[in-house]
Amino acid sequence: MKRFIRPHAGLFACTVLFAVAAGGLAVLVQFTKGSLLDTALQGEGGLTLRLAALLLLIIAAEITCYYLSDRFRGKYYTRAKAALREAFFRAQLRKTPPQMTGDKQGDILAAYTDQVDTVCNNYLFNLPLLFDVVLKIILVSAALFWLDVRVALLTLALLTTPLYVPKIIEGRLQQAQSETTAAFQAHLGQVAEWLSGFELIKNYGAEVPILDRFLTSNQKLREKDYAMRKLSYLSRTLSTILSYLSHFIILAYSAWLVVSGAFSAGDFFIAVGMIDQLSYPIITISIYLQEIIAARPINNKLLSEIDTGDAAPQAQTPLGELTGIAFDQVGFGFEAGRPLLRDFSLQVSPHEKCLITGPSGSGKTTLMNLLVAYYPPDRGTVTISGVPASHIANLNSLITIMRQEPVLFQDSLRNNLCFYQDFPDDALTSILSRLGLHRFANPQGLDYAIEEGGKNLSGGERKRICLARTLLRRTPILILDEPLANVDPDTARMIENTIASLEDTTLFVISHQVTAKWERAFEKRVTVGEAWKLS
Repeated sequence: MKRFIRPHAGLFACTVLFAVAAGGLAVLVQFTKGSLLDTALQGEGGLTLRLAALLLLIIAAEITCYYLSDRFRGKYYTRAKAALREAFFRAQLRKTPPQMTGDKQGDILAAYTDQVDTVCNNYLFNLPLLFDVVLKIILVSAALFWLDVRVALLTLALLTTPLYVPKIIEGRLQQAQSETTAAFQAHLGQVAEWLSGFELIKNYGAEVPILDRFLTSNQKLREKDYAMRKLSYLSRTLSTILSYLSHFIILAYSAWLVVSGAFSAGDFFIAVGMIDQLSYPIITISIYLQEIIAARPINNKLLSEIDTGDAAPQAQTPLGELTGIAFDQVGFGFEAGRPLLRDFSLQVSPHEKCLITGPSGSGKTTLMNLLVAYYPPDRGTVTISGVPASHIANLNSLITIMRQEPVLFQDSLRNNLCFYQDFPDDALTSILSRLGLHRFANPQGLDYAIEEGGKNLSGGERKRICLARTLLRRTPILILDEPLANVDPDTARMIENTIASLEDTTLFVISHQVTAKWERAFEKRVTVGEAWKLS
C-alpha cells in the first residue's frame, strides 16, 4: 500500500503533525487543570482566574488542531482511496478480452466495492490514526514520567496488556475476514447473474425459486459476516476489560500516593487525566491493529489483482503497411485432446473480402480471436505481413472488431460513434445517412442521449450504430461477427449492401445468413468445421 500513501505523504504528515500537536495540548490541559485546582485550594483568586483563561485558550487550540488533523486526514484518505480505485480499474484495462471474459463479473465488482472499501477503511484510514496514537502514547508517557516515575512505570506495564489480544487471535481474524469476503463475492456474482437473466426469470415464472436461492445465499453471507463481527467484538471486549482493570489499579495506587502525602490534589487530578489520555489511545491502538491484521489477506489479494499483467511480455514489433494475412497449418483447442481447428491454412491479400461460415461451435469466432492474438495457436502460425500476430505492438490499431451483440455506453450518440476521438460532424452524419439512420444524421441527433446498453433504441438501430462506429475507424483490417443477426429484413439488406460496397480494407465476415447475391461480394469463402473448406 506504500504506492498509494507515498504520493500523499505531505497530507499524511500534516494529519499526524496536527494530531500530535492536539495530543500535546491535551497533556498541557491536564497539567493546567491540576495547577488550577491547587491554586484554587490555596485561595489565590487572581492567579486562578488567569489559569482559567489560559485553560480556555489551550482547549480552543486543542480543538483547532484536532479539526485540522481531521481535515488533512479526510483529504489524504479520499485521495488515496481514489488512487486505489484508479489502479484497480487500470489493472482491468490491462487485461486481454479473454482474461476479462474468464473472470466472473461478480468477483470484479465485489473487489471494486467490498475489497477496496475494506482495505481503505481498515488500512489506509487507520494508518494515520495508528501513527497518531503511538506518538500520543509516547508523549503522554513522557509527561507521566515527568510527573512521577512510579505511576508512569505502573501505567505502562498495565495499560499495554490489551495490545496482546489482536496478536493472539490474528489467525482467526484473518480467516474470518477472508471467509466473509469470499461469501460476499459469491453472493454478488449470483445477484449479477440473476439481474442479467431477469427476462428469463420472469418468462419462466421462476421468481420464487430464485428468491429462495437468494435467501440462502444472503443467509450464508449474513452468518459469515456475523461470525467475523463476533470475533471482533470479543477482541474489543477483552481489550476493554483489561484496560479498565489496569485503569482501576493505577487510580487506586495514585489515591494511595495522595493519602501518603506524596501527591497533592492537583497532582492526583493530573494523574487521573493523564491516565485517561493514555488508556483510550491504547484501547484504540488495539482496535486499529486488529482491523489492519484482519485486512492483510484482502490487501494482498487486491494488490495481486492490481499487479496483474505488469510482468507480462509486451509485443515489440510495430507494423506498417499491410501485405497480407496468413494462417499456416493452424491447430487450436480449448481442451486438451479436443481440437477445434485442425491444420487450418488461409492466405488473404490486402483489400480482399473473406466470408467465414460453418455450423455453430465450429470455431469461426475462435479463428478471428487467433488473428487478434487473444490466444496463441497450439500449432502453426498466424501472421500479418509475415509477423506473428502476438508480436505486433500496434495490433489493436490495425484491426477493428464488431461483435454479434451491440455494445453501447450511456453517453451521447456522438461519443458512442467516435469513442472519444475526434471526427468531423460531416463524417458522422454521412455514415449515419448511409446506414439509414437519418433521424440522427444532424447536429442535434449526434447529441442524442443513449441510455445504458442502448435500451432506448431498437435492435436494428443499435446494430447499425455499432457498424457505423466500426466503419468510421477505417483500420486496414475489419472483422464483423454475425452483422446480420437479430435484425429485420430491411436492416439486413442495408447492412449487406454497405458491407458489399466496402473498399480499401481487408474484411472478414462471420455469418450464418448468406444470400447468393451477397456471397458474390467476397473473394474468398471459408467453411470452418471438422473438415474446413476454402472456395
